[in-house]
Amino acid sequence: MDHHCVWVVNCVGVLNYKYFLLFLFYTFLETTLVTLVLMPHFIAFFSDEEIPGTPGTLATTFLAFVLNLAFALSVMGFLIMHISLVAGNTTTIEAYEKKTTTKWRYDLGKKKNFEQVFGMDKRYWLIPGYTEEDLRRMPELQGLEYPSKPDFDSQ
Repeated sequence: MDHHCVWVVNCVGVLNYKYFLLFLFYTFLETTLVTLVLMPHFIAFFSDEEIPGTPGTLATTFLAFVLNLAFALSVMGFLIMHISLVAGNTTTIEAYEKKTTTKWRYDLGKKKNFEQVFGMDKRYWLIPGYTEEDLRRMPELQGLEYPSKPDFDSQ
């Protein structure tokens, strides 16, 4: 288990971590896109020119811009944190355990760490699903075995 997420009303773990990260990524993209689309209206709101629309429309546009901007920034923070956790092959809980040790047995390098979460075929990294080959070849997706550095115990 990585953590319990109130957004998806579920525990985030090995079988749904990719889906959680894609949820964060696509939510960030969507809120950023809405913010960019509303930015000209937001700037016009503070200009001296006449703005078409009712006061209710203007207030809704202003509020939508502010909320989407705040949400995009907060989701971006979560996304950056979780990408850094994937790069080090740790969960949120394990990140606290790592503070007590300088070496981490499960850190196989950034490329292999990302493959453990997103699958071996990069064409499927942004698609919420795994190929049949990934499900067959990747024991970590079964949640029972996790590859580690072969020479870790001798260090």
